Amino acid sequence: MKGSRRRFTIQAIIWLVVMVAAIIFLPNVSSLVRDKGQTKLPSSAKSQVAQVIQNHWGRNQNNTRQVVVVFNNGDSPLTADQKQAIDGTIKHFKDQKSKYHVKSMTAASDNAAAKKQLISKDKSTELLQLMVGKKQTVANMTKNITDGAKTAGVKTYVTGSDILNDDFTQETEAGIQKTEIITVIFIFIVLTLVFRSPITPLVSLLSVGVSFIISLSVVMNLVDKFNFPLSNFTQVFMVVVLFGIGTDYNILMFDQFKEELSHGDSPVAATGRALKIAGRTILYSGSSLLIGFSALGLANFSIYKSAVGVAIAVAILLLVLLTLNPFFMALLGPRLFWPTKKFAGGSTSKMWHGIAASSVRYPIIALVVVLGVSLPFILTYNNQLNYDTLAELNDSIPAKKGFKVVQDHFSKGTAEPSTLYIKTDHALNNEKDLKLIDSLTKQLQKVKGVKTVASVTQPGGSEVSQLYVNDQLGTVTSGMKSAGKGLTKIGSGLDSANSKLKSANMSDSAKSAKKLADGADEVASGVVSYTDGVYTVNNGLNQLNSKTGTLSSGVNKLVSGSGQVTSGANTVASGNSTLASSLITYTNGVYTVNSGLNQLNSKTGTLSSGVNKLATGANSLSSGLTTVFSGTQTLSNGLSELNDKKSSISSGTGQLTASIAELQQGSASLSENLAALEKSVSGNSIDTSKLETLTSNLNTINANLQKLVTSSDSVTSNIASVNKAATLFSDSSDKMS
Repeated sequence: MKGSRRRFTIQAIIWLVVMVAAIIFLPNVSSLVRDKGQTKLPSSAKSQVAQVIQNHWGRNQNNTRQVVVVFNNGDSPLTADQKQAIDGTIKHFKDQKSKYHVKSMTAASDNAAAKKQLISKDKSTELLQLMVGKKQTVANMTKNITDGAKTAGVKTYVTGSDILNDDFTQETEAGIQKTEIITVIFIFIVLTLVFRSPITPLVSLLSVGVSFIISLSVVMNLVDKFNFPLSNFTQVFMVVVLFGIGTDYNILMFDQFKEELSHGDSPVAATGRALKIAGRTILYSGSSLLIGFSALGLANFSIYKSAVGVAIAVAILLLVLLTLNPFFMALLGPRLFWPTKKFAGGSTSKMWHGIAASSVRYPIIALVVVLGVSLPFILTYNNQLNYDTLAELNDSIPAKKGFKVVQDHFSKGTAEPSTLYIKTDHALNNEKDLKLIDSLTKQLQKVKGVKTVASVTQPGGSEVSQLYVNDQLGTVTSGMKSAGKGLTKIGSGLDSANSKLKSANMSDSAKSAKKLADGADEVASGVVSYTDGVYTVNNGLNQLNSKTGTLSSGVNKLVSGSGQVTSGANTVASGNSTLASSLITYTNGVYTVNSGLNQLNSKTGTLSSGVNKLATGANSLSSGLTTVFSGTQTLSNGLSELNDKKSSISSGTGQLTASIAELQQGSASLSENLAALEKSVSGNSIDTSKLETLTSNLNTINANLQKLVTSSDSVTSNIASVNKAATLFSDSSDKMS
């Protein structure tokens, strides 16, 4: 007897030491739940895969929390002063990014698309989106941003998914405290009614409380040191399970102890006997629970996996019930059930005994009764689960108030948007992939409950008109109209060129060249008479120099004009071989004349150097004039041939003018067809590669037509130069003669 009592006492002392140590080494439960108790999904879950993509996406999105700052003026539009104050607050966050650990931010003033998304339609609410790093706790982050976001004249709220989850954690902890108090009160009342004693409930609550404190400390230390599974609900599960089954096992133990005392056994003997009978049942029942909760550790979902902590709590509870309770039973004996003094064996209930006996005797009737009681509950059960943790939060919480403001003036998704990540093995900035993304955007916009979808093709939640065919067809049609105007200008230029070619006086130019040849012949005979006297020669040389200078200037102008004629003719009528040949012949004659004149200048300069060399200079001059005569004959022939080919040139330009007119008609027809196509095409995004090719080709046509306009103008100019050069020849020949 004394040995058993001593053993029970030692066990009680051990549990007391363990409980004190558990309290001393108990970590900060709230901090652990915030840091490691968040719900985690398996890595294969789509949301977790998306999170990995976000963390490796760049753009300052990795390891960040999304925070929304809400500026609200009730239901009235924001005033100019309020907007100015809000802009000042936004500037403060931009300037103090490092202070608030802000990695990126989006404000309504950034661009038109952001303004549309972040200012409500009634102009009463403006949002500021922040991406904040995770270098501080959610509570500290919320406090700092709330202090920095205070703006005079408007209501300011700070909200976001992480902030709401943190508030939910705090509400859960407060709920656990309420649950513990309610559980203790309820168990005390039940045990008092069962045993009709206030002592029994106190002993039962004490043993369960010791097991809860020790198990909580053990689990939290495992979480802190070894990343043991934890969730927001682990502590709640432990309270409910421990106090539930602990009370049940205590009732079983104390009822068996009461029965053993009714046999007249001593408290120590009755305790030993109760442990053998009730203890075995408690051990078997508790072991099944222990195995069940331990098996949940194999689950992938973090909440289920965290139930392993309950398995540890059940194991500790069994040890406490089988080692600590015997101390109180042996110590108190019959006083455990005070003020009851009569023990008539194990407690029985006539009601439950009668129900059990009737159910065994009439099983079918018992099943029908059970079904009748259960059927109304089965029929009214709708199986609709609510995953909105916001409903569990108190309406007085600032983050929830801000979220409600966003809901009233925007939508739920504005404060907590859902992001769809698309990952491929190639770049997506091409027409084919952008078309698929745009189609997906439109498909998501049709989903029930989706208000706005923003994507790369619709950054503001609406279509970008430049990406669609109807807008592109408008651009093509405008280009065709410009092409038509260009063709009209080309036709006018060619008509003018044709008219000037017809009016060109080639025959007069040829006659002038012949006169020049005759004048050169007369100069040759005049030089012979110069030998009559020095003064006569000098005067003749001066006159000759004057005439040859004028002639050289005219020839140089003729050379320049012939070069321009050749260039323009080659550009406009590259295929007209006859015109090119004639112009080449003409140019050769001009260069021959120029060469002869240069020789003439040289020789006349020699004549002027001295009277003694007059005879030699005269012979050289005669030879040079012979060359001039030959060149002018060649020039005359070239001009005659050019005059003969004038009709061919005129005919060619007429054909070119007719072709341009046909091209104008085709362009006008194409413009009309494109305009009709533009009207018939809807806003749907289609393959525009062919339209882009058409646009490129039309641009090329316009460029070539512009070159043709320039060339036609050059032809007109060059023809005018020919006429001018011919006139100069005519004037020079008149002077020479």
